[in-house]
Amino acid sequence: MRSIALLVTRLLAAAISTAATVAAGSSSCPLTYADALQGARAALRHARAASKGGDSGWTRLMVELPLLPPGGALTNRIRPDSDALWPGGVTQRHRVAMRPLAEELLAGFGATFLGTIDVGQMGVWSAPSAELTAVGFVADLSFSAFARLARGEYGGAPTRARHTLLLLNPRLSAAANIGQPWERALRREAAALVDEGGWRWVYAARALAQPDGSHLGTLVSTCAHAA
Repeated sequence: MRSIALLVTRLLAAAISTAATVAAGSSSCPLTYADALQGARAALRHARAASKGGDSGWTRLMVELPLLPPGGALTNRIRPDSDALWPGGVTQRHRVAMRPLAEELLAGFGATFLGTIDVGQMGVWSAPSAELTAVGFVADLSFSAFARLARGEYGGAPTRARHTLLLLNPRLSAAANIGQPWERALRREAAALVDEGGWRWVYAARALAQPDGSHLGTLVSTCAHAA
């Protein structure tokens, strides 16, 4: 039974990855972190082109990248995120895993790192000339800090109609899972921003692990119709 389940997992991963790769016009699935960044950058540029072309549906974007492990390099082969240990907690995960990926992804947009919000986990990058703000690791538990950013408390750029908000490796689910039941105002804001916010995944690459923890492959999903 285990061998059959493993075979099904392999076939499913291969089928989805192949379909996504063909749809995106890419030559291969990502083998390294640099490969994943290249795919994400291409998808992001497609989405940005659609937005500049007048399609207002491409200003709330999401990207997921395999996290760079401690001591890892962009040229290393992708490994399951579960392989990495984070003795420094969420602050180390931002500094070591997310920040190098985000800055490489956004290098062509003239982005500047502004700092972190919510106990050092959610990094914020701003690219004024590209009308883009990127935020890492937004989750249900950290929604309040993100909501303050989105409503303009850290600067008015995210409130502008044509400004793009890009979430990197978000873990947002639904307004019903944010805050406490009695925090009605917070949940109303979450419903407007999360449930009805018009967010679109433009690229996601997630490493798959076999039952023994070893790397099985990388599942890729991307949008080929952004431009």
